[in-house]
Amino acid sequence: MRRLAGTGVVLAAAMLSSPTARGGASLLVDDAATTPEGRCQLESWLRMREGGHREMTAVPACTFDGLEYSLGGSAYAGTPSGPWLNAGLKRTLLAMDENTPGLALSLGGTWRRPDHRLASGDATFIASVPLTAVFTLHANLGWTAVRGAAPRPIEGLGLEYDHDRHWTALGEYYLERGAVHAVQAGLRRSFVHGLSCDVIAGHDHGGHWLTLGLNYSPGDS
Repeated sequence: MRRLAGTGVVLAAAMLSSPTARGGASLLVDDAATTPEGRCQLESWLRMREGGHREMTAVPACTFDGLEYSLGGSAYAGTPSGPWLNAGLKRTLLAMDENTPGLALSLGGTWRRPDHRLASGDATFIASVPLTAVFTLHANLGWTAVRGAAPRPIEGLGLEYDHDRHWTALGEYYLERGAVHAVQAGLRRSFVHGLSCDVIAGHDHGGHWLTLGLNYSPGDS
């Protein structure tokens, strides 16, 4: 199973930019992989922030002709924010293997009720670098444009440690210049038949959060 649907990362950036709803995906930093050709996956999560704020999100994604199409939505409890909807496109430019870095490009847009207008857009260049047999570094560099504000550069670094075929440790740093500075870390447990779950704790200037994720990627062992 790949690390995260591209839409999830774009949605995460939009949520982190919002003063009432920060966070948006199990992971904030994307990798250079896409869902395998002709297949789909679903990622879902519950994010719990201080003050009783809850975010529930689902992000399905499918790949056809080398291009990953994804659509994600979030609903909230304990905040005045209405539902969010995000559409994304992602293409792997160079597939990563044990000796070769992977490269990808993703584009996305986010809509927020009640006006249904485009709230933000993002373009991100992604690199995944195998450091050793068990450590992989993911780097993101791009721009986000939020309605009513000047475009801002975004940067992210993620380190992944594959302990064995069942357990993966994850750590991330995310920066949206002039707006967001976030860190988070946690564990992913992989099961059979493409099922996995995440437990991740994070922090930004708005406080702490805990994310519980459930992912399904048919065809993964």
